[in-house]
Amino acid sequence: MVTQTERDRFQAMFRQCDVDGDGVIEQVDIDQMVQQTLARAGVLPGSAGWRRVTDLSNRLWQALHSSADADGDGKVSAREFVAAYRRPAFLDEVAIPFELAVLETADADDDGRISLAEWMTWQQAKGLSQLASLEEFQQIDADGDGFLTREECVQHVKRSYAPQ
Repeated sequence: MVTQTERDRFQAMFRQCDVDGDGVIEQVDIDQMVQQTLARAGVLPGSAGWRRVTDLSNRLWQALHSSADADGDGKVSAREFVAAYRRPAFLDEVAIPFELAVLETADADDDGRISLAEWMTWQQAKGLSQLASLEEFQQIDADGDGFLTREECVQHVKRSYAPQ
């Protein structure tokens, strides 16, 4: 059974992916979401970070399309989206690597960790509020040192998708 917290989280994720707001996710939605975010964050087309996130977003779409598009119409409904994200294999092989690549792209100075300033720049590029972004940073920063490590990000992504 899906809790209200899970339902709210999945609805927010679905709305973020459904760029044109037509109630379904198509490849063009994923492409636009990723390219707009990368551009707003200043990630240069053709750079290593751009290629990695773009490749993983293509993999994300292919996995959604092939395993979640139950009726084969080339569109993923909200119900199909939730079903995909609730499957452990989809999370481990597709969703989590994509999320981590996006987070690692936020590491503008390539020091292996994400500062609060880098996080806020990235979250703003995604269209999230400053307050929500700051609260999320504080939740992820387990040791309170003002930086996010890869391991802290991995744990955050896993918690984000774990059943409540």
